[in-house]
Formats: sequence, structure tokens, C-alpha cells
Amino acid sequence: MYFEERKRKNGKSTYYAVDRYVDPLTGKAKREVVKFTTNTARARKQAERDLAAKIEELIAEKQGTFNGAAMVTFGDLKAKWLETWQTTVKPPTVTREKMVLKRIEELMADDVLLEVITPLLIQNLLNDYKKKYHSTHSTMQHIKCSLNKIFDYGVLHNAIPFSPTRVIKLSASSKEKREKRLRHEAKFLDEHEVHALLAELRKRRHQTYYDLALFMIGTGCRIGEAAALTEADIDFENRLVTIDKSLQYYDLRVDEYYEDTTKTEAGERVEELPEFAIDAVKRVIARNKAFDEHMADFPADAFHASKSLFRTEYGSPITSHSFREILTRINKSLTKHCQEWYGFEWTKNAIPHGFRHIHISVLRDDPSISLKEVQKRVGHVRAETTDGYTHTLDENQDKSVEAITRFIEKIG
Repeated sequence: MYFEERKRKNGKSTYYAVDRYVDPLTGKAKREVVKFTTNTARARKQAERDLAAKIEELIAEKQGTFNGAAMVTFGDLKAKWLETWQTTVKPPTVTREKMVLKRIEELMADDVLLEVITPLLIQNLLNDYKKKYHSTHSTMQHIKCSLNKIFDYGVLHNAIPFSPTRVIKLSASSKEKREKRLRHEAKFLDEHEVHALLAELRKRRHQTYYDLALFMIGTGCRIGEAAALTEADIDFENRLVTIDKSLQYYDLRVDEYYEDTTKTEAGERVEELPEFAIDAVKRVIARNKAFDEHMADFPADAFHASKSLFRTEYGSPITSHSFREILTRINKSLTKHCQEWYGFEWTKNAIPHGFRHIHISVLRDDPSISLKEVQKRVGHVRAETTDGYTHTLDENQDKSVEAITRFIEKIG
């Protein structure tokens, strides 16, 4: 470090503390200065300290952009990844991920140094965790998936040279594979099961759940997308529905619900509606009008004003939670009485998302309907996602509408 004096036009002097440092990004020497105005021992000493701090800050800032020097422990890396990742996803996804992170805390302490983490260490920790908690293969997959994301972030930011989880393969036992297959099959309903489920929904006091089920079968929309729909989203003249938003309600009170974007950009779409879905919407609109009039005449704290198309009997939007409660009761009832009422045993677990499965399965089972058309209709980006829903683009969606209409007509 050295000092310079420079004369200004007015004859007065300005003083500079000057030093050089090596840029960590380029390896080249760079010059940095700090200005001071009085040439005293105290002023020079202060300028020297200020310049050293300035250079240290510059180097730290540049190092932080490429080598992750601030991330030393697994806890450091995990916190940095979560801070960045949670800004890219929706709140319910963050909540679910934090549940997985709690499991990871049981698996590996935050103060473990990144430099000692190896694939073998991770493999042993995963094995110990599974044995200790009798975790399912699915749970272990969720944990490994989160670890993949955390360590990939570390590689990207040069905190670690490679991801120790990428070489780890989780193997499911024959029992676990069979249980997974059974859970997967439980999501799919055949024609007799759909008929029984719709018949039971139709018996409910509040018929909007029945109409919502028909609408979801007819469109394949997600429950959050259906919950966000309003009358303005339906084009009756052209028999279309515009799906461009989703209702966020997870862990919120009714008055805190808010509209958000669809799950993915591809989720924004316009779908042609089959006649039975249009009829369902018309019944819902008439029911909503009657409810709004009743609420105006007989206001009550239990009632909620809403523009949502599909509402509970108290006026709030139907969410996955409220719909699931109805379906849970029906599942229990059918488990006891399905043989007596419909002539077969009920072994399935009907859930709101199951109606999306029905829609996609029906369309994929029709060889005349292209995969591209189905993807466009349900808002899937990847073909593998669409095929993952199945049990076994044309410019318009006529074939899809015809196929789903035939299905509903067939089950009565």
C-alpha cells in the first residue's frame, strides 16, 4: 500500500491510499483507491483501514459468485438452497418440501462439513434412516429427491465439486413394488366404479359436488383450477372454458384464499366443453343465484360471499379439503354397501384428483386421439406426465369431447 497526492485546479491537495489485489475471477492484478482530504497520520491510518476493508469486501463478493466459500456445512448449503428455491414455487409446495427437510434433519446434522460428505456416507445414512423409521420406498425417494436438489445447488455454486447423491440408487423390495402398484391402481376407477361414485355424489344434499365431479371428468382440470373458475370463464356460445388461474387455499382461512397462476405455464389453456359439463355448469349457476338471494334475505356469519363457480353449501369455494371430506364419507359407505347396492366390492380410494385421472385415461384409451391433443387439453408439458395418469394435436378438441361424452353416456 502507498499514498498519492494530487493537486486540484484551485491549488488544494487530495490524498489517496492506493493498493493492488488479485481479482479472483480473472487472476489479474487490479488497483483500488480510497480518497481522504487531510494529510495527517490519523487520516492516513484511517484511509489504510478503509482501503483494506474495501478490498476485502470486493474479493469476498466476487468469490461468492463462483466458489460458494460461505457455504461450509450442510446446514449452510441447505439454507442457501431453500432461500433461492422457495421463490420459484408456490406456497403449498414450500410447505410440503419443509416437511421433507425435517426428515432430512433427522438423517444428517446441519453442522456436518461439506468436505467430508461422500456418496457412501449418504447411502449409509439413508439405510440407517429407513431401518430406524421403517420408511416406505416412496418416503425415501422424496428424501433423496430433496438431497439431489440441495447438492446440485452446491455444485452450481462451487461449494462442492460433485453431487454425492447422484450415484446413489434406491431399490424397492418386491413387497414395496407391489404396494406401490396397488396404490397406483387404487387411483383408477373403471366404468362400474365411476357409475357408483357419481350415483353416491348425486345423493348428497348439496348437488354441486356431483356437478363438480362431472365438470372435472369432462375437462380434466385440477381441483385448484376448478375452485378459481367464475361464470365469466365460461363461454356458453362457443362451448369453451378458459383455465388461467388456480385458487390457493392451503392452510388459509376462507377470507384469506387468493388467486394464483396455474401449476405450470402450460396449465393456461382453453378447453372445449362436452354437453354434460355445460349442463352441470348451468345447474351450478342457478344454484348459486338462489344461494345469493337467500344470503341477502337471511344473512348469517356462516355464509360467505364468493364469485367462485363451484361453492360449498355455505358459499365458500370448494377446495380439495372440502371435496375430499365428501369423498371420504362416500368411500366408507361404498366399502360397506357397494356389494349390496351395485353388485361389486369397493376397493378404491376416490380422491378429487382422481377425476383428472378418469379424464386422461378415457382419452388415452381412444386410439384416435393423439397424445399431443391430450397434453394440450390437460395442460401437461411432458408426455411422460400424461402417460403417468393412464391405466393401460389436432387443431381442435372434437375427438376428446366426443370420447368423454361417450364415456359419461355409457355409465349413465
